[in-house]
Amino acid sequence: MKLTSVCQRRSASLGAVALLAMVGPAVAGDLAGGGPGGIRDYGSGGVPVPVPAPYEETYKWYTRADIGTGFKHSGNFAIEGLPAEVTQPADWHEHSIVSFGFGRYITPSFRTEFTLDYRTPRAIASGNKALADISKSALVAVGNTQTNIYSGQQDEETNYQNTTFLLSGFYDFNREGRLKPYVGAGIGLARHELQRAGTLTYTCYTGSQTTNPTSGCQVVPGTGSPATGGLATQYVATSNATTSGWGLAAQLSAGLSYDITPRTHWDTGYRVMWQSGRLGATSNEGLSTIRVQDRFDHEVRTGIRWDVW
Repeated sequence: MKLTSVCQRRSASLGAVALLAMVGPAVAGDLAGGGPGGIRDYGSGGVPVPVPAPYEETYKWYTRADIGTGFKHSGNFAIEGLPAEVTQPADWHEHSIVSFGFGRYITPSFRTEFTLDYRTPRAIASGNKALADISKSALVAVGNTQTNIYSGQQDEETNYQNTTFLLSGFYDFNREGRLKPYVGAGIGLARHELQRAGTLTYTCYTGSQTTNPTSGCQVVPGTGSPATGGLATQYVATSNATTSGWGLAAQLSAGLSYDITPRTHWDTGYRVMWQSGRLGATSNEGLSTIRVQDRFDHEVRTGIRWDVW
């Protein structure tokens, strides 16, 4: 029995050794990196993890608002009929410009925009003409007729206002910098408006009454203005006429923009503007006609562009 027990224990020991011999290499292989998470994986480069690419927000559309001035002009405004003193474009003083628009970035360097440019009105012509004398009579009492003689004067003044609607394209240099020179060109429509104001004045300079030897301008006693049965020392009538028309417009420009922020740009530019015109305006009394013709304007504008979407 004792010998049998010893043999059994030795058999169990040998069996355990054999089992460890079979299991041991597998465990060692795992620790050496034979499977995922092993020691060999720990020291290796492993599977690369994708790094998120930086996102740069870009905008396709922008709006703009500008102010400017026109400082040099050439062209001609014709006058027909009554001689009038017309201030030609070459003699114009500076005028103010207010501009609004929106645009779109087509490429990082090329953009297009639509703008409306309003130019403040200016007086361009004035004139006057002496008219033939007229007489007016009124019965101021039974058998007594009052008669006044009036001299006439026609005065006129013409104001001119202009608005352009342009579709333009611009190429920005140094796109990656904050300071970007640019060049541009555009074409569109020009709206011309002539506002003519006329004043017709008749002033009494002599008069008489049939039963009263007093001569000179006669009025209703104590009033000095028109009244039933009386006359006035002066009659004034005013007239106003506005005529508008359309022509073509085109511009060539160059300028510089500065990035105040990634979305806000300060834009200053110079442009040469051509406008056509075949607009004529005649006074209400038909005394004269002023015609708008082709001209060139030199303008500077400055303002802000905002990238909005």
